[in-house]
Amino acid sequence: MFLGLRRVSCIALDQSLAVSLNPPTFITLNGSRLNHLLLDTHSGHVYVGAVNVLYHLSPDLQLLSWGKTGPKLDSPDCLPPIDPTDCTQAETTDNTNKLLLLEEVKEKPVSLIVCGTVLQGICEKRSLENVSQVLYKTDNPVDTQYVAANDPRVSTVGVVVEQKDVMLMLVGRGYTSKGPGGIPPITMRRLTPVARHSAPAFSHEELGKLVVGSYSEYNNHFVKAFPHNHYVYFVFSRRDVWGKREYRTYVSRLCAGDPNFYSYVEVPLFCGGGYNLAQAAVLGYHRDQPTLFVAMAMGQASTPTPTDRSALCVYKVEELDKALHGAQLLCYTQEGKDANNMEKAYIEYEVSSNCLKLPQDSLIKYPCGGEHTPSPIASAIALEATPTFTWNPLITAVTTATEVGHTIVLLGDKNGRLHKVFLHANGTGTKYDTVEVDAESPINADLLLDSTKQNVYVLTERKLHIAQCEKHLDCHSCLSNRDPYCGWCLLEGRCTRKMDCTRHAQPHHWIWSYSRERQCVSIESLQPSILSREEQTQVQTLIPDHLPLSFGDVIISHTNITFYDCKAVGRLNATSPCMACVSSMWPCHWCVKDELCTHDKSCPRQHIIYNSRVSVGPLISPRALPSPDHSHFVCACEQEQSMPRGPDSCPCVWALQSFPLVPVGFDTELSLQGKNLDIFEVMLICLQLYDCSVGQSDCSQCRAVAANYGCVWCADETPGCVYNQSCTSGTTDTCPAPVVTEVEPLTGPLEGGILLTIQGSNLGQSFQDIQAGVTVAGVTCTPLPEAYRISTSIVCELQACANVIAGPVVVTVGGSEKGESQQTFSYQNPQLSRIVPEKGPLAGGTMLTVHGSQLLTGQRTEQRIFFSFFSISNEVSDTWLICRTSHSNQTGRVPVKVVFGKAERILESVLFSYMEDPVITDATPMESFYGGGRLIYVTGQNLNVVQQPKMSVSYEPRERSEVRRRRHTNVSVRNPLPERKCSRRCSSAVVSFCLQIQELCTNVTSERMICKSPLVEPKSRIVRVWFEMDNVHIDFPSIKNKTFTYHPNPDLFQLNSESRGTPIRFKPGGVLAVEGKGLTLAMRKEEVVARLGDKECDVKTLDNTHLYCEPPEEQPLALDDSDLPTLKVSLYPVLMGSLAFDLGPVEYDNDSHSSVPLAAQIGLAAGAAVVVLIVLVIILMYRRKSKQALRDYKKVLVQLETLEINVGDQCRKEFTDLMTEMMDLSSDVGGPGIPFLDYRTYAERVFFPGQKGAPLSQNLDLPDSRRQTVEQGLGQLNNLLNNRLFLIRFIHTLEAQQSFSQRDRGYVASLLTMALHDKLEYFTDVMKTLLGDLMEQYVAKNPKLMLRRTETVVEKMLTNWMSICLYSFLKEVAGEPLYKLYRAIKYQVDKGPVDVVTGKAKRTLNDSHLLREDIDYCSTLTVLVKSGVEVQPCPVKVLDSDTITQVKDKILDQIYKGAPYSQRPAADSLDLEWRSGQAGHLTLSDDDVTAIVQGRWKRINTLQHYKVPDGATVALIPRSQSSLGVNQFYQTGEKTPMLEGEEEEGLRLWHLVKPSEDPEIPKHRKSSMRERERAKAIPEIYLTRLLSMKGTLQKFVDDVFVAILSRKRPPPIAVRFFFDFLDDMAEKHGIDDPETVHIWKTNSLPLRFWVNILKNPQFVFDVQVTDSVDAVLSVIAQTFIDSCTTSEHKVGRDSPVNKLLYAREIPRYKQLVERYYSDIHNAVSGCYQEMNSTLTELSGMNSLVALHELYKYINKYYDQIIMSLEEDAAGQKMQLAYRLQQVAALVENKVTDL
Repeated sequence: MFLGLRRVSCIALDQSLAVSLNPPTFITLNGSRLNHLLLDTHSGHVYVGAVNVLYHLSPDLQLLSWGKTGPKLDSPDCLPPIDPTDCTQAETTDNTNKLLLLEEVKEKPVSLIVCGTVLQGICEKRSLENVSQVLYKTDNPVDTQYVAANDPRVSTVGVVVEQKDVMLMLVGRGYTSKGPGGIPPITMRRLTPVARHSAPAFSHEELGKLVVGSYSEYNNHFVKAFPHNHYVYFVFSRRDVWGKREYRTYVSRLCAGDPNFYSYVEVPLFCGGGYNLAQAAVLGYHRDQPTLFVAMAMGQASTPTPTDRSALCVYKVEELDKALHGAQLLCYTQEGKDANNMEKAYIEYEVSSNCLKLPQDSLIKYPCGGEHTPSPIASAIALEATPTFTWNPLITAVTTATEVGHTIVLLGDKNGRLHKVFLHANGTGTKYDTVEVDAESPINADLLLDSTKQNVYVLTERKLHIAQCEKHLDCHSCLSNRDPYCGWCLLEGRCTRKMDCTRHAQPHHWIWSYSRERQCVSIESLQPSILSREEQTQVQTLIPDHLPLSFGDVIISHTNITFYDCKAVGRLNATSPCMACVSSMWPCHWCVKDELCTHDKSCPRQHIIYNSRVSVGPLISPRALPSPDHSHFVCACEQEQSMPRGPDSCPCVWALQSFPLVPVGFDTELSLQGKNLDIFEVMLICLQLYDCSVGQSDCSQCRAVAANYGCVWCADETPGCVYNQSCTSGTTDTCPAPVVTEVEPLTGPLEGGILLTIQGSNLGQSFQDIQAGVTVAGVTCTPLPEAYRISTSIVCELQACANVIAGPVVVTVGGSEKGESQQTFSYQNPQLSRIVPEKGPLAGGTMLTVHGSQLLTGQRTEQRIFFSFFSISNEVSDTWLICRTSHSNQTGRVPVKVVFGKAERILESVLFSYMEDPVITDATPMESFYGGGRLIYVTGQNLNVVQQPKMSVSYEPRERSEVRRRRHTNVSVRNPLPERKCSRRCSSAVVSFCLQIQELCTNVTSERMICKSPLVEPKSRIVRVWFEMDNVHIDFPSIKNKTFTYHPNPDLFQLNSESRGTPIRFKPGGVLAVEGKGLTLAMRKEEVVARLGDKECDVKTLDNTHLYCEPPEEQPLALDDSDLPTLKVSLYPVLMGSLAFDLGPVEYDNDSHSSVPLAAQIGLAAGAAVVVLIVLVIILMYRRKSKQALRDYKKVLVQLETLEINVGDQCRKEFTDLMTEMMDLSSDVGGPGIPFLDYRTYAERVFFPGQKGAPLSQNLDLPDSRRQTVEQGLGQLNNLLNNRLFLIRFIHTLEAQQSFSQRDRGYVASLLTMALHDKLEYFTDVMKTLLGDLMEQYVAKNPKLMLRRTETVVEKMLTNWMSICLYSFLKEVAGEPLYKLYRAIKYQVDKGPVDVVTGKAKRTLNDSHLLREDIDYCSTLTVLVKSGVEVQPCPVKVLDSDTITQVKDKILDQIYKGAPYSQRPAADSLDLEWRSGQAGHLTLSDDDVTAIVQGRWKRINTLQHYKVPDGATVALIPRSQSSLGVNQFYQTGEKTPMLEGEEEEGLRLWHLVKPSEDPEIPKHRKSSMRERERAKAIPEIYLTRLLSMKGTLQKFVDDVFVAILSRKRPPPIAVRFFFDFLDDMAEKHGIDDPETVHIWKTNSLPLRFWVNILKNPQFVFDVQVTDSVDAVLSVIAQTFIDSCTTSEHKVGRDSPVNKLLYAREIPRYKQLVERYYSDIHNAVSGCYQEMNSTLTELSGMNSLVALHELYKYINKYYDQIIMSLEEDAAGQKMQLAYRLQQVAALVENKVTDL
């Protein structure tokens, strides 16, 4: 069955289970969306429930009848019957079918039960024969007749049962927020009215129902209901309220005859792998046992929304009943506990009942419960199952069938596919087929089999062709699929349905896979079947007789024909092509004389050999003979010999009878042996030709040639090796004496053992000739047979000799003369004397120099230490050799042994020490310029074990890197290990090129060394940077997990940029400013050396673009012949190269010349002399003052630059300290370490901020005589508040009163939030209605101003609603970073002095709270706190400038670290006692007789006042035990801690600075006068403290903002829900300005909720927020506000400091906000059900007190409210005013009109 989205629907019967001879039928249903399907098994008729219509179909899906069910005038907020005048919001509403059941009496169907969503889900009965005929309906239904859910998205299931001849219907329905409340999740209803009960049909009056304490909490999503064995089962999913509040699937059971639901029991289902949400279920059979098949889905985290991951789980009904029975038994007889006293069964649904301890036979006596048994019962133990089959996407439907005892499961999925799964006996499933029903629509859950169990009805959401025949492209595919819809249309060549084939009526034109003649047409034979590719001929085919003759252009059938190539066959065997040709499987023949393989049976030059597979008969030759009487001729036939055929007829040569060796230049006759050679005139044969003179250079080599070659040594004028028949002068029987030409080596040890190589000629014809004929210096040398080369080379092993001797090498060959070498061989005795160095690392690689004598003895030299071989370098002389040590497994001293053949020399006087490998723990700095030379300070261990440690860099030059990038070549760089300092190439397995440079390290000690960064070509690609210490290679990333970075070389510009070489004038006392670029990328101020001539220019400040240095007071001398000194700047320092700069000459301006020439003064008239003199003095004074001001400005600039650097250093240090502290904090957070407030306290602080005695913490204060009456009245008021019309009129009436203040509006909104907290869905709906009214007001005025302030009740309701919905998000996501930010701020503020009187602090972000004076204090004071007799004191860091109360607070912070603030004692309840020794106890106080009074100022006591030293021991003792101290008068956090007594005395308190007067500079202050003057002149210099604080807290501020606006996790559902609401409202009112909607969202979420939380962390955590911390939080909150605005954030010189502080970060935060809003806008809107599940209430709200407080406002404006209700027509009909008068009469005995 298929449903069409475009008002086209069809239902189909899919014959997918069994073979049928009839194709399926289908019907198209126009104008409806199908919801449910019902099959009458008695008649086979099909009933389909759709939107607004019912269909009645025959078994073959022919339409029999249909009837309309809607649409109807309706509203879910109104009760039927609907009167448009009473229900103004009523509109024409579609009626979605929710229930479609069959009413049977004595197993005979009598009517069709139909329930829809309109009119609060009432039901009706219709005729089975004509569904348009209504048998029963109610025109005026009562509330007990509301059956189905009035929302199409909320599930409803039902089942009809019979009880004592009475037909009943059990219904399960989900919770809906609209409409009448109080409808239980499961109810029992009568199908016929009962006179004695006066209850109408479909009513649940006086029948059982599942009583629930909170309907919205237990929002069951029902999936299936079915009867079995006198029970009724419900399958549903809901939140596990008793457990972890996760969503789970449950099965509940009721006795079918239990009218009171005493037998209700439920058990959770567990499907392994996290599948927790049931999607479909069916009761079937597996292995003849009743079994429950449930399609499960994996839910999205803690929500009822399923993901695409799903599975099929199978539960035996026997095991299910056992689990349900066990839960009942435990709850009846053991109070729900097992033998281990663990709770396994309990009472669910917030029912006031408990499990009992009844007699053990209670369940037997009362199997369906009774009045005394507990109910409803829930099992805490889940029934577990392993997934039988898993699938992705979501499974939406399931049904089963049984075939010959086997179980087949049919599964429909979200993508419109039907899967057939075979269920094995072990419970596992195998999918064997998939039918794609509709790729764009899910399969409906109503997946039904017909009565024969052979056909299945499938329901989808769009039209689809039942038979998809066209996807089969050939006959075999079409028929083998065995789709009963499809067959092969022969003459059209396509797979079609029968009716789509034009000639389907003619025999054999449409072939069906289920017919007897279901074989595809094929070509039976082909003649010929093979053809030569060079031959053209006709081919005959044989096909079945029934095939028509006219084909047209259609391919009926096809087969293969083979083509062969005889020429290619002949080439298969290069040595014998004839055999390859005639023995092949193809009819190829061999033309002998043409050497051709052909398919023809004749050859151009005759002599053909036929293929062995071709039959060739004997050739018959006719010949004419004369008859005996010569009257005529007689034809006589003679049979000639058969023609040759097969490989045996091919010519072949298998032997050469003559000698195969043929000398060059001689004619030789050859004899061949073979067969079939008579047909050849010329024949080719391969022979071996040789020349005796090649390779035989002397007599011995010639005579060694094998005798069959006939080579002899011919002794004529030119002796040589020739063929014996070519020698005319006679051969030589003996060879000349041997000749020795070279001996290697020429030295050897006395012990022998080395191999000696002797080169020469005539050195024997075989090894036996010289085996005993070699001596060296008279000592026998034993030849090695494997190394002997005839006549040319001998290798022999030198034997031992007793003395040092020398002599020639002598070789004797047989009895010939001796051959003696011209070179002399010497026996030597090498000696070792010392080694350098004497130690090295275990890793080896140390270049070891061995000194001695005669070390070149022998050719092959090996060195080793014990069993570890060294590698020898090429640097060897007779007195020393160099080798590299190898790896060792252990430390220790080992001797050095050098082996010369068999001689060993051991140096025992000096041992080599293997020591632990060097380790590098730190190397700073981690960056350098390309110019190199920067000093890298390395620390570690065992660094001096290595003699020459080096810093190495491997890099790829710029031009090679650019070429590699252009060619897109993968480069792999291998890091070579060069043996000495050099630049060299390194290669790898792939194409690459790199250079390597090294620098030796200096000042090497065991723990430290200094290395210079190597020079690297600019813009090169750095491949690797490492320290090379012999074989120990330590890469930079392994030291600090950070790579070494090379930066471009800096630039320093000429002092006189306009005229290079022209000196600049300099006034002594100032500074030289040098401009540049990239100066601080890899350099500090201390690494710059500036010299002016022969003197140093003191570098004061260095930043990225400027260098300031202070030259000497007097002009230095030049270093060259010039008159003026030159400023030269070198970096690191580098005396020359790319990092040394000559910046030009400098000329000092001594200001010794007068600005007025002397000649001019003399020429002046006497009368003007005085005037000129006065003018001159003024000019001189002005000039001097201006220059002095300029110098002061430059000095201040230098000081500011220095200050900025100091601020940066301070930020890094402070951030390091803070991160250390926060690491300790991190161990506390994540669980109990974060002191979250409980929900009740959180709600109280958010709903009623700043109010003590809020309604949440109060009780209803009433006399006992009035309590019951008042509570009854408040209950009726609660019912009134649940009436939407009353509540909205009530709010509007209050807001219309002038005396109803803004404070009253917020208070009433919070009271309403408390009163409606248990009905948040209703509260949300009312809030949306009020917001819609508010929006209409602002749209007419200025929509951008909406929600900017909290001026109305609904705006405060929105604030409370956001606070409720985001509480879980605060705890799970944003709480931790927010708490860390608070702790970081508090830690930083407490580290600096805080003035308790003014609230100003040194460390803050708020300039109005900034302590702008230098306060002398000790920041490292540590006091040891003892508690009672505790031996181990606790160290606490405090400041000596802290007041005593501040010290107590810091001590309490340390002792109660991580504990809630409310659980620790108050500071004013304790005294601080300073203990020194056994008897020295002094109680410290903020004020005592020792307090300092100066005039009318009195200073609060500090630790500095009492001179408490560092490391002092103090104790906190209860105040009652203190006898010495006086009463404390100051509590931390108060702004004006004045005592009344002090004010009466006229004394004013001060702590660090006096609030209203200029700060006095203490006499003991050690700062210079210049610094004091600067501080006084520029107080804003202390604003850098704000930068320091900002830089320290930046990471924590970022973490909070990212947590709030993160895109990595989905936003809270409430935020998505409300933002979608705002988008809809904007679209509804035609507001297309995105800025307006952005402002609405900002005003509703960031400004209304998050800013409130940021400024008040005490709303979320149990902490204390002091004024100093609050000042910092205000700046951060303001930054968050600025980040959410759409206006451009412009700052200028006059902008507030707090705005300037985060001016750089706000654009980045703005992007976060915009992306956050955009992602929510583009995401899929959250469904109502998802939002509904999220709005779960938290119990504990004192609603009675809230209702009583609300009544006070009703009483205050009673007349106005009554008048407003009476003026409303709908209110009159509902008698709202009358009901309110009833409330007033009950609550306060008000006299009314009742």
